[in-house]
Amino acid sequence: MRWIHAALAMGMVVVTTAFLGEGNTAEPDSIRQVHAIHAENDLECADCHQEATTSMSGLDLLLPSMDTCSNCHDVDDDSECGVCHTNTDDPQSYPERPELVQNFSHAAHAGADMACADCHGNDAGKEPHMAAKATCRGCHSTAADFVDCGQCHAASEPRVPLDHSAEWVSTHGLEAGWDETSCMNCHAQADCQDCHSGDNVRPRTHGVDFAFDHALVAKSNEFDCASCHADPQFCSDCHASQQILPREHSRGDWIAGTDGGRHAMEGRLNLESCVACHDEGATAPICANCHGG
Repeated sequence: MRWIHAALAMGMVVVTTAFLGEGNTAEPDSIRQVHAIHAENDLECADCHQEATTSMSGLDLLLPSMDTCSNCHDVDDDSECGVCHTNTDDPQSYPERPELVQNFSHAAHAGADMACADCHGNDAGKEPHMAAKATCRGCHSTAADFVDCGQCHAASEPRVPLDHSAEWVSTHGLEAGWDETSCMNCHAQADCQDCHSGDNVRPRTHGVDFAFDHALVAKSNEFDCASCHADPQFCSDCHASQQILPREHSRGDWIAGTDGGRHAMEGRLNLESCVACHDEGATAPICANCHGG
């Protein structure tokens, strides 16, 4: 009885005929929705899926054996096959599941005191389901360059979602704009920056003159900038490498007189603006480089 993997991993439609109805001879076979019935009879997941808590591989077949079913059902009575199977003439004709999440360890999750319902759902009266990626992210953080994917997925497994078609490269920006959370299930922010670092793949808002007017954009909509450039150090590193100073730093009185000039006044009135570029860094604040101490 290998129905859970087929029904859940492949997302196949489970026939919703009456639980004790006659067998359906249509191909292929599938298993009726029986979890709710078993739950109503106070059965736990481990009562049927006894090897789940010790399984170290996603390739393990964790479905109940006929011996397990025989604890409650008369498996030798052919008339009883229709209790679970929709095709009693060929009760194992349903398609095999694909080999996904080959490295997944049920044992590791059970050892962390996780319940089956934490991943497979706990909705009363509903069938269990495969955990969505967002569920996994409740415990596992997204790592750059898909490093974390190998915890469950083998290198040979396909990992690209079906909606990532040939034109996805051209349209994914729109998808990311309205559903960034979905992207973050697989992609760390560093992945975006690594791909978009070249001149040919800049966002549409970054025109050829963007280097000259981006300051206005940054001041008016800082949150948009932070969606890609989350670390303020990105700004200061770029400005320092190009020897670009804020406009007021070119004033003749910026550093003048015995009172420190204009920069001393700005420091007293708006220190937060100063430390946006002149932070403490690895040692002492930049102020100490000139003022000592």
